Amino acid sequence: MSINFVPARILRTHWEGVEEGARRAGRAADRATWRISRDVYVGETTAQARREALGGSLARDWTGYFLPLLKKVGLLSLCKVDPDMPDSEVTLEYLADQVWIVGDPGEVARKLQQLQRDVGGFGTLLVIAHEWEPRAAWTRSMSLLTEQVAPRL
Repeated sequence: MSINFVPARILRTHWEGVEEGARRAGRAADRATWRISRDVYVGETTAQARREALGGSLARDWTGYFLPLLKKVGLLSLCKVDPDMPDSEVTLEYLADQVWIVGDPGEVARKLQQLQRDVGGFGTLLVIAHEWEPRAAWTRSMSLLTEQVAPRL
């Protein structure tokens, strides 16, 4: 399972581990080689993107797989920006607002820039693919990501 939902507070500790490992090996850690994965969905408007994410494959996969699995193994806290928030508040709407990168091209660019700042920088964004239906929605999202979001970064 790709860990695509870890908040910046935890990602920062991952980078600390990378730096420590590099130090022990006598090497320099390079943020340009660090890859972070995220659920990303881009729409023509933020309202459309949110509606499609909450009513589509992202919601289906999180409701049917990720959330039950994380609850079962006691790791739902990995999704929480605030580790003290109750598990019951980790809803699809919370994920769309706090964990997934969802919005129009400007909103997605801002969220990705904020993620870069929050973790101190990284080299590559890995976008998690879902079995999107309708497929055209996923294709449109990826086109918007490459054509309208990436040039802003």
